[in-house]
Amino acid sequence: MTALLFEALDTGAALADAILAWIVAAAVVATVVLFTAVLTGAWAWRAARRGLAGAWRAEQPAPGPESIPTPQRRTGPSWALDDKEAA
Repeated sequence: MTALLFEALDTGAALADAILAWIVAAAVVATVVLFTAVLTGAWAWRAARRGLAGAWRAEQPAPGPESIPTPQRRTGPSWALDDKEAA
């Protein structure tokens, strides 16, 4: 009778260890899946925002010639200019 009780307790402890190991493994897998889902969602959100921003930029008219600054002409570096050109 005592041997049967020890055998039942030993089997129960082995089952408890196995169940605990499965719970830990499931928690690790769930954590990896959750992190992957968050990173994938962030990547998709960023890609969607970039795509929409590009579409919004394409809808805006191009700047007119009056808004484009004209380049200033220089004949050389500022330290090499004559006094009358610098003034």
